[in-house]
Amino acid sequence: MKKFLLFSMIAVIFVSLGCGSGGGASQAGTSTNPFSSTSTTTAFTAGISHIDGKYRFTQNNYLLEGAQKISDLGSNSIFIYLTPSYRSYYPDESTTNWPTSDPAGVDGLAQTAPFDQVFHMPFKTIVMTTLTFANADRVQGIAQLPDRLNAEENEFYQLTKYLYSHFSGSGKTFVLKNWETDGFAAFLGNTTGNIPQNVVDDLIAWLSTRQRGVTRARNEAHDSSVLVLNGAEVNRVLDYAQNGLTRVIDAVVPQVNADMVTYSSYDAMIYGANAQSVQQSLTQAFQTIEKLAPDPQGLGNRRILISEYGLFENEHPGDTWRADAVLSTAKNAGLYGAFLWDLYDNECKLNGQYAPVASAEGNPLRPTNADCRGLWIIRPDGTTSSVLDVIKKYW
Repeated sequence: MKKFLLFSMIAVIFVSLGCGSGGGASQAGTSTNPFSSTSTTTAFTAGISHIDGKYRFTQNNYLLEGAQKISDLGSNSIFIYLTPSYRSYYPDESTTNWPTSDPAGVDGLAQTAPFDQVFHMPFKTIVMTTLTFANADRVQGIAQLPDRLNAEENEFYQLTKYLYSHFSGSGKTFVLKNWETDGFAAFLGNTTGNIPQNVVDDLIAWLSTRQRGVTRARNEAHDSSVLVLNGAEVNRVLDYAQNGLTRVIDAVVPQVNADMVTYSSYDAMIYGANAQSVQQSLTQAFQTIEKLAPDPQGLGNRRILISEYGLFENEHPGDTWRADAVLSTAKNAGLYGAFLWDLYDNECKLNGQYAPVASAEGNPLRPTNADCRGLWIIRPDGTTSSVLDVIKKYW
């Protein structure tokens, strides 16, 4: 759930959502691809995201505070953002950890002290929404702009090359992905009907060039002791599966040949009244992705990862069963894993306006529990949501 995202219009559009062919499941574990061994032997992962929370508890760099907290809770997987907006998403507090000037590309950002420290924490899977300094989320018209596409590919190539060269032997898996692609499509084209063909063309070009950068660097590294995968994200799967609307899953994903499909799953997980209905919706979404997504790494259903699911604890008390429904359904389907949104709630409001990021204790603009929607593991008062006990069952 990201009301803070780069396209503010998308947040308005999707507030109601709480924010080749596939068929490769039988191939899992049978691929001879030398780069898939790390991923195919990794157990189901139940991770936690950390981005843009509205409160803090330490004076540390905000990225490091959240990452350390997630590690201390016991999770071996984390979802963070690696984008040009790093200073606003993860502000420094009393210490200065970010460089005085911005790096030239995402590989340079990955080498800054806060990100480097996170990468050296005992996380086995690190998922990152990654946007380049060359283009960020400026996708409109990119299919006709080869210079911008080349710059996009180069940043992903350099980032992947860096991760292979510095984390060889670590057994870590890095998943680089974009944010909810159907959100981009809605902003660029039609918010209710089919995605227009010109938007489809731009998204295919953009996602494909990111994949080429990752693939090129991975092939050069020829190293299975660390794995870097590229994901193309979907978030309106059921629009296609249930209503036949043109969406990213059917119009874009089959043409991109991405290593993975990441799924922001609010369209399937927030509406059902009981676990069975949620499981049915999720299963329909998973089967649709499996049918339409290529499987270039031979990962089977492990090429699908739930990048986001979230609970609105204040609005729907007692809904922790939804987390169990998501995790159990994903695990039983053989998916790579699922990540809860968010460590600290990023949708807290004061007088109708979103609270500042990372407000310290004592700050009059720091939200209280009651100011938030309940997308959290840790509440502003420091107490822990019962959803943590659900997630721990999958560690």
